[in-house]
Amino acid sequence: MNLAELVTKYVEAAGGFGRPVHLSFLGLPRSETEKIISAFDEDYQVNRYLLLSRERDEVLASLSEDNRIYVINGLECSHISLHPDIQRLL
Repeated sequence: MNLAELVTKYVEAAGGFGRPVHLSFLGLPRSETEKIISAFDEDYQVNRYLLLSRERDEVLASLSEDNRIYVINGLECSHISLHPDIQRLL
C-alpha cells in the first residue's frame, strides 16, 4: 500500500481527516498493517501528519481479541489519525 492508498482508505473509514480510526478498518491483515504503518511512522515526511493512539480496553471490547491492539515500531496502538496536510505529500 502506498501513501495515496492509505490516505484514501483512511478518509473512507473516518469520513474525513483528524478522526481516529481503528487500524483494522484499513482492511489489511494485521501483520501487513503493522509492517506498512511502521514504515510510514519511520518516514519523517509522513510521520508529521500521522497520529497513532491506543484506546482504552472498554472501547476496544467490541472488536475481536486478535484485532484490538497492533504493534507499531514496538508500541501498542489501536487507532490512526491523519492530519489533512498529509495531502501535500501526494
